[in-house]
Amino acid sequence: MDMELSSSSSAASVFASSSATSPPLGRCVVRIRLPPAWTPELDAVLERLAMEHGSRHWRRVAAQMPRHRSRRSPAQCRDRWRDHLARDVFHRPFTADDDAELARLCLRLDDGRSSRAVKRRWRELRKSDAFLGKLWRRPLSH
Repeated sequence: MDMELSSSSSAASVFASSSATSPPLGRCVVRIRLPPAWTPELDAVLERLAMEHGSRHWRRVAAQMPRHRSRRSPAQCRDRWRDHLARDVFHRPFTADDDAELARLCLRLDDGRSSRAVKRRWRELRKSDAFLGKLWRRPLSH
């Protein structure tokens, strides 16, 4: 019994001495490095490369993007194109007519499916080839 007491007291002294020099146990510091912001120059390069390579070849587009502190991933290029630069992206506030149309479409989809299932299906469609093809159509060369 004395051995157990002496071993626990030595362990306690080790923890007491280590806590004075190091941060408390269970504390973790996480540093998050944000990607650099998109500049108008990078947007112009992305737009040019997207027109050259089409809406399906984001790996090629990302490989040809200039290094701006860090390389852009294919997903970053695709998301920037789809969410900000594509021709059919409107950057204006929603109007009352927009809200009414959205409500009409949502009510029309009320066929017993959950909102989560509808949202999941929308995300699948949004990433499909057909949907991306409608966002970007290669101009006809004459």
